[in-house]
Amino acid sequence: MEPNPHAWASVISSSVVPIVIISACGLLCLAFYNRLSVVVTRLRSLQRERLAEYKELFRLEEEKKSKLAKQQAEHFLHFLEEQTVDILKRARYLRNCILCLILSIFSLTLTSLTIGLSLFYPYLDGLVVVFFVMGLFLVLYGLCFAVVEIKVSLNPVKMESDFVQRLINEQLAATSTE
Repeated sequence: MEPNPHAWASVISSSVVPIVIISACGLLCLAFYNRLSVVVTRLRSLQRERLAEYKELFRLEEEKKSKLAKQQAEHFLHFLEEQTVDILKRARYLRNCILCLILSIFSLTLTSLTIGLSLFYPYLDGLVVVFFVMGLFLVLYGLCFAVVEIKVSLNPVKMESDFVQRLINEQLAATSTE
């Protein structure tokens, strides 16, 4: 059975919607890949800071330095560990977001292919709807991860700001008692 030219026009116009959504998902993936890259770079930087601080703590213990200096180094090391945990959460949210967007691209590509195949195999019409709805839900789910990541993105900065303020207050208190 040879489909008529109007059927082909219908297939092509029906395939445009998933393709437009695929393009949007591609742009979102690019943005979130860049965000993930920045977060991973920050994680690597934190790991180097943690190692340096651990070496400093080890040096202080070997040289039998003051207990206060060791406590401050331990406190800073603990703070860096907390920041690492927080930033790892962000990386996971971004990874999940990107994964959902890629899976939605996959699902919407299957939608477009199934639309074309349904011209020859009409029983595939139901699959078109399934793939399309699944693709849209994956986009929505990925965007939920993005919202959560954006919501928690300032936590490490706030944590660092609070830590610095606490150190300054401790130093000021120690100076005023001398």
